Amino acid sequence: MDRLLYSLLFMLVLFAPACLDEIEIENADRPEDGYVVQAKLIQGSPSYVEVKVEQLFFYTSNINRPVNNALVSLIKNTGERYEFQDIPLDGIYSAYLEQVDFPVTVGQEYRIEVEITPEIRLQSDWDKVHATPMADHISWGFTEIETISVDGLISRSPGIQINITSPITTAAERARLRWEFIDAYQVTDNLNFTCYIENPYQNSKLFLLDGNTVAPDTIRDYPLFTDRLGIRHIEGYYLSVFQQALSPEAFNYWEQVAALLEREGTVFDNPAGTVSSNINNPADSTQLVYGFFSAYSQDTLRRFFTREEMGNLNFYCPRPPTSQAPPPVTVCDGCIDALGSSYNKPYYWQ
Repeated sequence: MDRLLYSLLFMLVLFAPACLDEIEIENADRPEDGYVVQAKLIQGSPSYVEVKVEQLFFYTSNINRPVNNALVSLIKNTGERYEFQDIPLDGIYSAYLEQVDFPVTVGQEYRIEVEITPEIRLQSDWDKVHATPMADHISWGFTEIETISVDGLISRSPGIQINITSPITTAAERARLRWEFIDAYQVTDNLNFTCYIENPYQNSKLFLLDGNTVAPDTIRDYPLFTDRLGIRHIEGYYLSVFQQALSPEAFNYWEQVAALLEREGTVFDNPAGTVSSNINNPADSTQLVYGFFSAYSQDTLRRFFTREEMGNLNFYCPRPPTSQAPPPVTVCDGCIDALGSSYNKPYYWQ
């Protein structure tokens, strides 16, 4: 009986696949690849333009690939054209533009063109440079930063609050502002070498303010961000603040990006979606393109925080001994190995 049962089971397993119909799944209509173009033009003396071009793949890789062989141009609405000549690094085409060579002025419109192949030519919409209000000053104060662990435990650590005072109007309009920051700090390692480490301020938030949504013409001690006291604030710290006036279209783009960054994943959130882009392929409306081109002016403020102002915190190096396992290599083992590190002071360091 057992032998008969095993034989029946064997025959069932052997011939069962022959009873199944093949199912063919068609490829999705979504393109297999697309492009990301992030570009900015900053009006100044000199002006600065940067265009980052990447190819992205949906079915073969999750990593964007830099495009280093594109023909990239910046165009002014009056007809002038600047073509990038330098070899790009990691798909980033950049240049400083002197006013006598390619004037960038408030009130004018600009756009970029990116030719990847003769068949794939991307271009942005026109974006207008708006005047930026000149900021008055940066203020700050000590604060406490509250964090909640995964266990629900609340802890507080000392920090500083950064604020700005600035008009938000120009002669023509109320500005739509965005702020970016650069940190620079001094650190002395175990070998008694002193380094100056300069990097963009890292934060998961975007810092935006639409001047049309506030009543006063000047914001006073407007809170920008809080930061936990740490290695950057011990031996001397410079904060650079870049105040930018955006066009309505560019401000709307960054508001969409900010909304995606701030989603908490609850049922009360708006559905996630793609962020609008002002870059397209005029010859092929189905070409998938992400990114944005923005042209703007900006004002720069810098504030130096002395060691004494920060409360004469304990020096970061050498690291105090603990009962824990030896830490991995740190900035104390050689400050010059830190990202953005140099033995030379930044040019603005006083």
